[in-house]
Amino acid sequence: MRKGPKADIAVVDIFQRALSAKRESKYIEFKSTFDPSSAGEWCELIKDIVSIANSGGGIILFGVDSEGSPTGDSIKEISDIDPAEIGNKIAKYTGPVDVEFTIHELNKQSHSLIAFVVRSVSVPVVFQKPGTYDIGEGKQKTAFSKGTVYFRHGAKSEPGTSEDIRQSIERHLDLVRKSWLKGVRKVVEAPSDTQFVAVRALAKPLAGNVFDSVVRVVNDPNATPVRLTRDRSQATGSFVHEEVSEAIFDEINNVIDANRVLGKGQQRFLLGQPIYYRVYAERQHVTQTETNVALLFHSGAIQFYAPSLFWLQALPKEHVAEIFLEIYLNPVSPNIHFLIKSAIILGEEFSDWLFNKWHLKWANHPQPPSFYWRFKEMIGRAKTEDMRLVATKTSPTSLIIVGDESVTVSTLMDKPERAAALLSRACMRVFEGAKAEMRSIARQLDFISYGAAVRERGSELTEAIIRTVGDQVAGAANEVDDKTP
Repeated sequence: MRKGPKADIAVVDIFQRALSAKRESKYIEFKSTFDPSSAGEWCELIKDIVSIANSGGGIILFGVDSEGSPTGDSIKEISDIDPAEIGNKIAKYTGPVDVEFTIHELNKQSHSLIAFVVRSVSVPVVFQKPGTYDIGEGKQKTAFSKGTVYFRHGAKSEPGTSEDIRQSIERHLDLVRKSWLKGVRKVVEAPSDTQFVAVRALAKPLAGNVFDSVVRVVNDPNATPVRLTRDRSQATGSFVHEEVSEAIFDEINNVIDANRVLGKGQQRFLLGQPIYYRVYAERQHVTQTETNVALLFHSGAIQFYAPSLFWLQALPKEHVAEIFLEIYLNPVSPNIHFLIKSAIILGEEFSDWLFNKWHLKWANHPQPPSFYWRFKEMIGRAKTEDMRLVATKTSPTSLIIVGDESVTVSTLMDKPERAAALLSRACMRVFEGAKAEMRSIARQLDFISYGAAVRERGSELTEAIIRTVGDQVAGAANEVDDKTP
């Protein structure tokens, strides 16, 4: 926060827009006066500042009426407010978050005005305490509630929606993309004898640290290719720019943090299925705690029946076992189909154990659930076919089509890294509103991409799941076929 008359070009532009505006908007708020001694006016101001910051930034103009005309009222009390005091007031309700704004003196029609220019935040600010104040006669009013996220809807500051969160993510991803492209341009335009040094990340990603390497940009066609990557398996001979790559994907991690705050301990992804797919499209860049990755796995496998094997293959066996136990005890559609397909991937020992559990429960039942018979048939196929073909219900010649790219399953099985890249494209198309069929394709690509990595952990995961389940009896089935798109 700072107070001063100077402003950059972007700020000057918003000054002009605010001074010429005839009404309030998403980015412009008018206030005729402000009483620093009023708790109610402070709460309403804080709500507007946070809402504007969450919505991409904007301006609050003091000393004008609802049509933007100067009122002539004194603004001295506003201009005398210490910016640090405003910051402390905000932090009282939001916690120690970084909400930036500057205070400027303007002039319109020979009247002095005060402008608060609020900058956009990288992750939506959540109120940690309610903004409740007295309105007289023993009554109270709440400007905002604990756990709410406010955005601007037209000229109003209101609780946010999933669409607001999605737009916030896209807005800041656009900014970091531009920063990334600017960095790439510097690399491309650098002199041919320039050296670039890969810097090890300060924080250890879930998948591990990258290797240090030095490469030189030259015109030699036989030189080692330069690749922007944070993937350890591809780091040899690669150019790694940690500052840029961290910035690109900070927003993905910020989204997960925001979900954690909103969820208050719930094992649910509250921002909705499209946002989950957007996160999964950038899954390799999630540098979260095991707890957060377990939440993502739980949400993908149980809440959305969405791609989630990347989280599974990276999690400790104890986390995986707890989530499999939940599905085992509550075998409802569609997550029961995730359990069946994962069982095939884990291998024969786990598949036989799970089928025997279900056999004890339903063998003498007059009408066992259909997935019982389907699982039995899949176990038989898995003895002679590749586990990934059985899990995805495909053949080697089946085509996977995402946009204008069409690839056979056999090709993708031989090149799981290509399958993973195609999986990211499919997840992005789901996020962008593609037909429901694309979700099914994304699940197939997930098993093709990470099935082999999960199988490598088959023995340890099988042992952990069997130990966690113990003597517990399988839950009652909710009879619904796997027709979920």
